[in-house]
Amino acid sequence: MKKQRIAFVIGCVLTGSVFFGYETRAQDPASSGQEKTCTDETIVSQLKNDGTPEFVLDGAYYTLPLEASQLIEDGWTLETETYQAEEVFLQPGERISGEFTKEEEKLKVWIVNDDSTSEEPVKEGTIIEVGFSAKKDTENPDFFVTLNGIHCAMSDEALKEALADVEGYEINSAGGINISRTVDDDVLDIFKVTLLGDATGINICSDNIFEYQDYQPQEEKQKNADRQVAAYQEKTEKEIEPFANDFNGIIEGYDENLSVGFYSEGTVWGKESGEYKKIAGTPLSWEVSLYIAEDTTGQLYCIANQKLNEEGVVEEALELKEGDEIRVWGYASQYLEVTEEQKLVVVQPGIVEKNGEMIILDENLKGE
Repeated sequence: MKKQRIAFVIGCVLTGSVFFGYETRAQDPASSGQEKTCTDETIVSQLKNDGTPEFVLDGAYYTLPLEASQLIEDGWTLETETYQAEEVFLQPGERISGEFTKEEEKLKVWIVNDDSTSEEPVKEGTIIEVGFSAKKDTENPDFFVTLNGIHCAMSDEALKEALADVEGYEINSAGGINISRTVDDDVLDIFKVTLLGDATGINICSDNIFEYQDYQPQEEKQKNADRQVAAYQEKTEKEIEPFANDFNGIIEGYDENLSVGFYSEGTVWGKESGEYKKIAGTPLSWEVSLYIAEDTTGQLYCIANQKLNEEGVVEEALELKEGDEIRVWGYASQYLEVTEEQKLVVVQPGIVEKNGEMIILDENLKGE
């Protein structure tokens, strides 16, 4: 799975004030909070304070990214807002928000599957962001302690003073605290303190943030895929209408920067190989195998038989044989010059129905 590093926040959803349910309020002078950082040496001695995304939670030291199973082993219970955690299996590159609970305490999290090959239960996923909030008059201020020993019970000024010398420190537009880090060319807000008047919220994010897709159950993915397939079929069938009885019109009548939706019902003649001439787009390879097919109108056309595999190598996309009854939805953007007088449209297929079996070739149309 190719991962692309992006600036915080992930897909504009990891904002502390939204994701973790913080509601920024005007500061209440009466809720001043404590002036000191954590004084428990057992806790503060665990913190490295070197830029590591770290925190001490209920006396246990953690860093991000963090395996969700570690919190579960330490007595925390994982819940998700919409789905039963036991039923959630993340595909490679998927993410989901959740909440760990332990007695009265709650820890908000984003969990991802950063495996490139297989799905995994959300309880075995990887936590890339945590959020904790508490009132300033909490009876247990040391329950969540992080960078430089800060905790949620500290006053706003004390929090600012404790973090002021940290590299990347700045006061954000809401009056809270951001600490950013430059990774490659991206500036990531890896640490955020939201000042809520009588409470404090703290977000900590790992600095290896990539682009993930939101989790959806497989049945929802399939419904979405079915809708996309229907829309794709409708669009290509409509675009081919002016050329339904004259495929050569696609070659002769369109500018070089266009391709045309294509739909055909017909029969496979056989398999050939040849060299493309470009109308628009760029073939994956100039010399590839293709199939010659005859439309029910008697016109011949070619079906490109190529795709890129996971290693980026061009390989054959599907297997057809002479006599197969087919329906093809796709886009015509190249042609094959058989002779100087005869040119056959080459279709890049997105969907092929072979003898009643539907084959989805366009990865964007698959419910996976």
